[in-house]
Amino acid sequence: MCIRDRYNTVFMQTMRNVYHSDIYQFNKPVSSYWEATSSENLNLDKLQKDISSEIVVIGGGYTGLLCAINLIENYNLDVVLVEAGKVGWGASSRNAGFCCLPPSKMSYKKMQSVYGKEETKKFFKNSVEGANYTKELIYNYNIDCDVTGENNFVVAHHKNKFDQIKEQAEVYKSEFGIETKVYTKEEFDEVGHGGNEQFGAFSYKPGFAINPLKFVNGLTKHALSKKLKIHEHTKVDKIDKENGSYLLRTGEGSIKTKKIIVATNGFYQEGLIPEMDGRVLPVISNIIVTRPLTDEELSLHNFNTYAPIANSKNLLYYYRKLPDNRILFGTRGDFEGSDQSNQNRANDMEKFLKNIFPKWSNVTIDYNWRGLIALSQKLTPSIGKIDNEEIYYGFGYSGVGVSAAPWTGKQLSKLVFSSNSKDLDISLIYKGLPKKFIFPQLRVFYFKLAVWFYRIKDKFNI
Repeated sequence: MCIRDRYNTVFMQTMRNVYHSDIYQFNKPVSSYWEATSSENLNLDKLQKDISSEIVVIGGGYTGLLCAINLIENYNLDVVLVEAGKVGWGASSRNAGFCCLPPSKMSYKKMQSVYGKEETKKFFKNSVEGANYTKELIYNYNIDCDVTGENNFVVAHHKNKFDQIKEQAEVYKSEFGIETKVYTKEEFDEVGHGGNEQFGAFSYKPGFAINPLKFVNGLTKHALSKKLKIHEHTKVDKIDKENGSYLLRTGEGSIKTKKIIVATNGFYQEGLIPEMDGRVLPVISNIIVTRPLTDEELSLHNFNTYAPIANSKNLLYYYRKLPDNRILFGTRGDFEGSDQSNQNRANDMEKFLKNIFPKWSNVTIDYNWRGLIALSQKLTPSIGKIDNEEIYYGFGYSGVGVSAAPWTGKQLSKLVFSSNSKDLDISLIYKGLPKKFIFPQLRVFYFKLAVWFYRIKDKFNI
């Protein structure tokens, strides 16, 4: 029986891509700063024949690679990984490189009210474990990925927000055991930066920044050294179930397997697995990168830190100084996904950047690109197994995948080996699928409504 046949074919075709087709061009390189500064190209083979494997991982990003690596290293299993683009083509190679926490769009107060204090504490404990695991991977695998910074900063973008971030810093410290430090506007002007939207900040550890493409390439090289079979430019179009096995069909070959791991996050293709359809809200996030700034230009706004920074807006800005003194700046993207809408959003973002740092009005933009982060109704990651199927999943990092995705891959490997989520000693907040969106074809419309609401809140600094 074809898994996809449970749905109306015409309806699912309209659902397959949430955004404009421009954002799903798997064979097209992403014109990012990371691509321009990472010369390595692994050029792995495309699947061109019928094969079989104990386990197939769909998705060649942090989650899929770490799940596969752990399955091989810890359980000596036969694994094949397939990726629709080149390895890391999705968010793993185009994110801002922030290793931060937590991987959630739910406030800690809301989380405590929904799940209780103990599960919330465990969720934050797991979040810290994730950030530390990413750092361990860089060290243990000897990955040169331009690590900068020793903490993360959260900046009050308005004077009304300083008390709020002070409270957040205190809760992080007292409730979750996270090391924090609060800075007044004047203090942060010395260690961080100045500008029009800086009214104090707090720092937390662990935290740092990386070149995400160099990181994913380092993971890939380690996986290949462990004999993981990886097929790039191999998009799974259909999954059939025959006599207790799954048959994954691609354009030029198929894979027969007993277990499937779905590690596609925001780039999940609707219609592939009915139980997962309508649960992911892919959200476009855009990034621009300036030309290199001189020391004199940086001093105009006292931009002294290389640590990753996010501000306190509901529709937050995130930014950092890169090793070559460029400024990376990111925020929510457009609602369409076309190449033209990407350029329009980049133009808007340049204005946002220069409103914050007006003395950089003559600084040009050298790079702009976008990608998809994955939200869900849970507003937290989801790790689990589909009932009555040998299909496993890990997704929904809310833009915090550098710390959450590798750790999720490791947890998934344990689940795949045992086939029982009860064996996972992680917060219940991570476990299980989120609810499906009502009328999932309206997901982007729902998100537009949320953006308009938060835009009003930001306008009045609420």
